[in-house]
Amino acid sequence: MFESLSGQKVVIIGINSGVDLAIAKKTAELGASVVLSHYSQDKLNEAMESLPGEIETKTVDIVHEDSVNAFFEEIGNFDHLVVTSMGDRNMPRSLLAEMSTETAQGAMQKFWGTFFAVRASLKNIAPNGSITLTSSVTIFKSSKMGGISVIAAANSAVALFGRSLALEISPIRVNVVAPGLLEDSSIWSSQGESERADLTKWATTALPVEHLGQPEEFAQAVLGLITNPYITGVVLPMDGGVTLL
Repeated sequence: MFESLSGQKVVIIGINSGVDLAIAKKTAELGASVVLSHYSQDKLNEAMESLPGEIETKTVDIVHEDSVNAFFEEIGNFDHLVVTSMGDRNMPRSLLAEMSTETAQGAMQKFWGTFFAVRASLKNIAPNGSITLTSSVTIFKSSKMGGISVIAAANSAVALFGRSLALEISPIRVNVVAPGLLEDSSIWSSQGESERADLTKWATTALPVEHLGQPEEFAQAVLGLITNPYITGVVLPMDGGVTLL
């Protein structure tokens, strides 16, 4: 289904959710050497127990510029960069009237972390390589429950950043995936069992595809963008059809 990645190195800056593990697994299966990163070494050690292939782990705190710069200096040359969501610590949900400045600034760290990672990567990435960023379906469709205005703003910044870079740093290809709700993502893991059950039921009855997004489906979208040399500047909705509702 996808071209071989043999002889290529893929760097994943993630949050140790099922999404990151699925991307690491599928890229390794295609022959790539993989660098999987997270700010916690303990989380990386847990991840390694379930991952096959040539996978290396390194710690990096994406919201700290010095940590990101040191990370890319250490890993050397590579071919593809994947930056997934930043995790719950940087994705607060709050109504605007009640939102503190600290909360708003925390949400915008998603953009700044992405910025730090992409800028630092340019010293090492192959000219024919690719960068895949992660936004959110919130850039296309707001929630009736509210409280995601700054989250949507941060995700919109990531999406426009990626599209602009596709011209600025070509021939390196830059694309963005905008997922809807995914099982085993950082947001999913923060929900209680009853909330997860409600989300699953909602997806089955409301979404055209009749299920929540799976980590493997997200990984397939990323692999398509990595391996197709004719795709750049795309913001790819991967939302199960929620924007049609």
